[in-house]
Amino acid sequence: MLNRIYGICGNRLYWIAGAAYLLLMEAIALYWQYALEYYPCALCVQIRAWVYGAMFSAIFGAFVSDKFWLRWSALTLTLFFMGGALYTSWYSYGVEMGTVISSCSMGAGFPEFMMLDEWIPVLFRADGFCGQSPQMWFGLSMNQTLLVTLGVPTFILAAQWVLHLPRMAASAN
Repeated sequence: MLNRIYGICGNRLYWIAGAAYLLLMEAIALYWQYALEYYPCALCVQIRAWVYGAMFSAIFGAFVSDKFWLRWSALTLTLFFMGGALYTSWYSYGVEMGTVISSCSMGAGFPEFMMLDEWIPVLFRADGFCGQSPQMWFGLSMNQTLLVTLGVPTFILAAQWVLHLPRMAASAN
């Protein structure tokens, strides 16, 4: 069973499906932004940036899925970006529920060396207010939906990362 889960990570289609899943998440977010006019807040565009990072690292993983160390690097990068998106989603959920007091401003909050809101404003401009997450499917807010749609894949990636560890130790000997 564990070998089967480990083997999935070496399949190029797995990585392509992961990148497509993340692209679908971004498409849904852009639909809500531009068609339904629910504008993202600073935390939302930061989550979007994390998801784009995960998507690009998954695309990288599709190209290197047959090479152990490069695949492990892609897995680590994707897990890092998904973890960042999940953490920021959790923080945004805390702001929404009132358990986190935030000084969320109208700016996107990107560092000066990576001003995504100025470089690509159609994707990363923050025009909404923090703590106002729209209702989505099944009565869940967008933040709650993000916790599920990011949490499950992050757990799967973490399990696959752990399954790579014994093989890394074996190759070090």
